Amino acid sequence: MDLPDALEMVINDERELQEKYKKLAEEEQNPFVKAFFKRIVKDALKHEKKVHKKYEKLLSALKKKTY
Repeated sequence: MDLPDALEMVINDERELQEKYKKLAEEEQNPFVKAFFKRIVKDALKHEKKVHKKYEKLLSALKKKTY
């Protein structure tokens, strides 16, 4: 597996998790549980952004190195 494929797999997993908890939050009646699910989605979005940032840094470093 190469790096872009691995990144795509991680991103897809993050998005699936976000969708799962968005649906649970919409169905939930308890406001505290609803807020909990929404926080999970917010954290997943933040994590996805971090993964993208690390991926860009890694690609930049690989481009600079010559073999």
